[in-house]
Amino acid sequence: MSVRSSFVVFSFFFLVTIASSISQAEALSIGGFEHHEIPVPVVGPESVAFDCSGAAYVGVADGRIFKWLGRQYGWAEFATTSTSRPRALCDGSTNKDNEPTCGRPLGLKFHPTTCELYIADAYFGLLKTGPNGGVARQLATSAEGIPFQFTNSVDINPVTGMVYFTDSSSVYQRRNWESSFNTGDKTGRLMRYNPSANRVEVLLRGLSFANGVAQKHSKVLGSRTKSY
Repeated sequence: MSVRSSFVVFSFFFLVTIASSISQAEALSIGGFEHHEIPVPVVGPESVAFDCSGAAYVGVADGRIFKWLGRQYGWAEFATTSTSRPRALCDGSTNKDNEPTCGRPLGLKFHPTTCELYIADAYFGLLKTGPNGGVARQLATSAEGIPFQFTNSVDINPVTGMVYFTDSSSVYQRRNWESSFNTGDKTGRLMRYNPSANRVEVLLRGLSFANGVAQKHSKVLGSRTKSY
């Protein structure tokens, strides 16, 4: 079985690589890019976002979000998505079965006006945190009475403030993502969150592994991944 994405959109040019064991943050030039390693044993960088000041952030597999503080200070922990996250279990974890406890932030997007960070966490739904980080506040965990199982990507309309996000499956969690392909699951959804009304609206349903989402003006671009 091969897996294909319907389309791929590159929206940023920032290279992040996670080192499994190094003593301090390092930087090296790779063409027009800079390579900055996180000096802690974490894996799985997923999404990169830039705040209102241009600083970069990345979510990793153990449920944390890191912020780039510049060459002098390197990366620092900024936020987490789980309200009950035991560090002894979670920090540096690569065990997928720990993700429902530790969290797995996949999509990141800063609101250009409020500078709040909106987060799509695979297990904890749609969340946000203020400019100072900390434990993110949960905004939505279900739509139309159906709980999110695999919240994946997020984007924001800078004019209306509407938040667009995806749930890859209403049946399978991220730790069981292979089953979504093997069974031909088509329960993914594209949704819109209204911060003023605190309400979620389903825009599209019946999607095969609803994945990325990007919003521009009045248009919303989404991607889905299918098996062939």
